[in-house]
Amino acid sequence: MARRRKLTKKQRETRNKWILRLVSVLLAFLIGLSFGKGGEGTNFSETFSNWREQLLSVAKRGERPFSLKKTGPQEAAVRFLDVGQGSATLLQSEDGTNILVDTGRYDDGEKRILQYLDQHIGTGGQINLLIFTHNDADHIGYGELILQYYDVEEVWMNGVDTTTQTYERVLDAILDSDAEYTEPRAGDVKELGGFYIEVLHPDPETMTQDTNEESLVTRIKINGVSVMISGDASSDVENKIVENGMGVESEVMVMGHHGSTYSSGGDWIEQVNPKLAVYSAGANNPYEHPHVETLERFRNRGIPVYGTSAHGTITLRIKENGSYSIELEREGDTHARSA
Repeated sequence: MARRRKLTKKQRETRNKWILRLVSVLLAFLIGLSFGKGGEGTNFSETFSNWREQLLSVAKRGERPFSLKKTGPQEAAVRFLDVGQGSATLLQSEDGTNILVDTGRYDDGEKRILQYLDQHIGTGGQINLLIFTHNDADHIGYGELILQYYDVEEVWMNGVDTTTQTYERVLDAILDSDAEYTEPRAGDVKELGGFYIEVLHPDPETMTQDTNEESLVTRIKINGVSVMISGDASSDVENKIVENGMGVESEVMVMGHHGSTYSSGGDWIEQVNPKLAVYSAGANNPYEHPHVETLERFRNRGIPVYGTSAHGTITLRIKENGSYSIELEREGDTHARSA
């Protein structure tokens, strides 16, 4: 099991400073409740907006477009982790680069995400980039502990606030860490290790306050193999991305919103043109994810479908020459193609 990473003197000072500031915010909130004009209380949306602005102004920020030194071809693994009715994807390349997209469900008592990270990264190991597609508790669930237990270099969020305690704890953890904080937008790119990350959404010109619809949609490439990850974005967002003329074709598609019928629309599937699809969902979940209609869209097109509820953790292994294979924790089937 992961161990809590010891805070440096700088981190402790930052933590204490922000504790004082948050106490001040709380006091201001209570005073506003008691003495605000016309009995009106503090606006929660404004409070969280201010909080996010503090992150942007105090935390170190990356420049756009992002860029690191490009490396040559190298083997990689993309692990779609079995975290129940939540989402977490770990991408690793041969040079030791680690990218984590989402952190599982907040009420997973087994803390499976931490067990996986200990196994594949090592206790207290480095995560070069932590991407929260959006701020629902089944996507940021163990973000707080991961930021405390592991050496996270950079964090991406979509910038749409929520008022959940899980989200508050994640913000606190980012402030307490040495991680860079960034809110990327459509058109941004980043090269990290052997990975090339393209941000397809949100669109800064048309952003709303709907955290699902403003999910960070990314296409992550290595050795010519692309993985499309769209969080909980709906078919409306998928269509908008296509209409904006952004390249979306990918060998692997992660089904939007755990396989909901309102995502992974027919036009999106046609444009992405995946060779295989993956969904992340818990067995016998109350939402009935993945929905039968969604599965049929892929099967009618002859696209193999793998899911964590059926197969456990799903591992995509990518060779230097661009060939890849699928390993399943359960049922042992393999789907592969040659270069």
